[in-house]
Amino acid sequence: MSRRGRIAAIAGVALVSLGVLLAQISGTGSSGKRSTQDSAADAGPTGLLALAVLLDSEGHEVERVNEPPSDDGLDADKSTFLLAPGDLTAADATALNDLAADGGRVIVAGDPGDEGLERLLGSDAEIDGGGGPARAFPLALAPETAGVAAIGQDDETTFTAAGGALPLLGADGVVSAVAADVGEGRVVVIADDSIFQNSRLGLADNALLALNLAGAEGRGVQLVESVLTPPGSGLSALPSAWGWAALGLLVAALALAWASGRRLGPVEHVSRPLPPPRKAYVDAIAGALIRARDPDGAVAPLREVARDRLARRAGLPMDASDAEIRAAAEGAGLDEAEIEVVLGGRSGEGAMLAGAGAVAKLSKRGS
Repeated sequence: MSRRGRIAAIAGVALVSLGVLLAQISGTGSSGKRSTQDSAADAGPTGLLALAVLLDSEGHEVERVNEPPSDDGLDADKSTFLLAPGDLTAADATALNDLAADGGRVIVAGDPGDEGLERLLGSDAEIDGGGGPARAFPLALAPETAGVAAIGQDDETTFTAAGGALPLLGADGVVSAVAADVGEGRVVVIADDSIFQNSRLGLADNALLALNLAGAEGRGVQLVESVLTPPGSGLSALPSAWGWAALGLLVAALALAWASGRRLGPVEHVSRPLPPPRKAYVDAIAGALIRARDPDGAVAPLREVARDRLARRAGLPMDASDAEIRAAAEGAGLDEAEIEVVLGGRSGEGAMLAGAGAVAKLSKRGS
């Protein structure tokens, strides 16, 4: 390699290294919006696709919310799930507490931080990573524990103190979940942030607990997938001189690359473009249903959910005619294959995929 080539390569490595460093530092930027660890579109072990499908199939319309609670976009008439929240800002924790006070049901799984936990519950409960049993059992008679015999959980996270909250689940002298009445509503905090993930929802009575937490049949569910990052983390935690030094290094590296490297053509993408989030959601649902090995059995609940949402969207009665449902489906942007599934004209895996697509389109926020 020529001297000019070596200089250009060194500059490129410096730029990449600096970019990776800044990306790691700013991944949770000060008071910036960030995604929670779990998503209802994720069919992997840590995703929440199974939870979303379970709730939807049991009459709880599921809505994915990609805005922090402090944006005041949450509905107190629905149950709100927030999993793996990380340290909540005072604004987000207060917004969730206010939501419960207005009659909402707020379910948080994972440690929201000391301040966030206190603001959520209105008490001085504490969560610790010191370890606990792999199974938890009901500690109180409550709507959330009705019919629940045991819960399969991560044995690394428990409450060290319940404070003024009601202990709901626990074992061996430690508490795994607590609840508190707040105004007209209720807040439930579960220490383990993985209890409802795809890989754990089938353990013991975890699925039943999720349905109990969602509330009465027909009550909508909001899965919050974004929160704010508390001040003092990310770039704001660094001395200001570090920021200027990083900026100076970046400018110097760019100047060196420009002076030493050869002219380049258009930017070449290093990976294929990813599909849009809505398509990923549809594919994830379809994959989960295909694994059920009963495509015809999966079509019926998808059809029922889609018809119900179309009827409510168009203000139609539940016994609306096929012609009225078709008109509503066309107005909602469903394609012909999806409309045929809604009207009961298709079966098999193709119908299952089309049905999942229809449900995904109609579950979009604002639909």
